[in-house]
Amino acid sequence: MTERPIPLGAGLAADDLRQRDLVLAEGGPLAAAMRANELRAWTPATWLGEVWRWVIWMRVVRGFRAETTCAAYAESIGHFAMWVHDRGAAFDALATADLDEWQKSLFLTRRMTAPSRLRALAALRSFYGWRSTRGLGVDVTAGYRGPRTAKRMPRKYTTAQLRAMFDGLRKHGETLQRLRDETVLLFLLCTGLRREEMANLRIDQLDIAERAGLVRVFGKGAKERMVPFEGPVVKQMQRWLLERAEIPGLVTDRVFVGLARNWCGKPMAASGIEGIVARAARRAGLKDWGVHRFRVTFATQLYDDGVDIERIRVLMGHESIETTRRYLSVSQRLNQLRLKPYRQHQVMGTFPEDLPLWAKHLESMTHGNPLQPTR
Repeated sequence: MTERPIPLGAGLAADDLRQRDLVLAEGGPLAAAMRANELRAWTPATWLGEVWRWVIWMRVVRGFRAETTCAAYAESIGHFAMWVHDRGAAFDALATADLDEWQKSLFLTRRMTAPSRLRALAALRSFYGWRSTRGLGVDVTAGYRGPRTAKRMPRKYTTAQLRAMFDGLRKHGETLQRLRDETVLLFLLCTGLRREEMANLRIDQLDIAERAGLVRVFGKGAKERMVPFEGPVVKQMQRWLLERAEIPGLVTDRVFVGLARNWCGKPMAASGIEGIVARAARRAGLKDWGVHRFRVTFATQLYDDGVDIERIRVLMGHESIETTRRYLSVSQRLNQLRLKPYRQHQVMGTFPEDLPLWAKHLESMTHGNPLQPTR
């Protein structure tokens, strides 16, 4: 299908126009966001061209995912363009007060939460930072501080919760859907992949031997990492791949595909992975669940088994080790660290009630408890 011409005045070079056509031809959330942006009012029109160049830079140079980061940022910039146009303001002449008003409008008119407003601000920072480094203007977001958000502790699944999820799947007989869903849950648990990484996983990224396997993951920021796995997940994945090859109408090399009548054999989206986890959680009677909790569970179980934090960071694909530390804050290994009871008795001048006399005497000699054993 031939795309309609980009609005006049955008000022895109021939190479950028070709990249634009590729983005629109791919379809998906990014193409939808940029088609919507081309319908908006841009004053001057060259701003639309800059947005396109910025999107192409994110997609091609930085390697951000088109269906997630690029699409979300492009949509945020589009809404921001509408707000600037309605105010009669200039993109490159905004002040801190203008950004404050924009944040207020997001809260009052769109009812956006603080995390959502921070994500919108991240899009602006990326766009204006890109303009600044290319000599197109000053970064009007430099030094601007967005809303503060409460940092919640990461959450993980307990062994009982995971068992309930797998038991819930097994109650629905030996079906192809059950095999796929079990494989998805087990692979999430054993590799700690993100939902987008699971949805985009291709067969050629897997290297499976008889008892162990290796998956090559392309994560955030086009970073590649290798994650080994072993145990029941190996046989489970082998079974799924054999059954998957027999699916009629198979049109993709993605590992996980849809099985519904109108989507059979087609690649699953990230929302499809989320739907599998939601269905398993619902059957297990869990009121609180999340795909991301498998990553937290993966990291904490490795840590509880004695794996060092730097190795866990590499397996998780974290750029900063501080992110990994935050994940491990809910590990069993850390939660078992408690102040010893003798420290409390020492300052209170007491002994445990069930301690025999010889132990009380030894305790007072060892830890300097000022009280003498009761005779």
